[in-house]
Amino acid sequence: MADILGQQPQQPKVDLKQAKEMACQDCEGTVFIQGTKFLKVSRLATGQAKDAIIPVELYLCGDCGEILQELLPEELKSSIIQ
Repeated sequence: MADILGQQPQQPKVDLKQAKEMACQDCEGTVFIQGTKFLKVSRLATGQAKDAIIPVELYLCGDCGEILQELLPEELKSSIIQ
């Protein structure tokens, strides 16, 4: 079957009744606030004229402010400290 331009592939239907709510690993809170942490990589490491700035999207617990570790990239889980 040919792809039609501008038409997105359909997503599988998910029954939200079967979904498990994510919770904070510290206080069990279930509401999260989106945040961004910025990492700086030295120009010497990148070979560029300026240091590189890398934004990292993360989620903070709305109750205690702890970073939700489960959604961080694997290589940052142990290194990002609040």
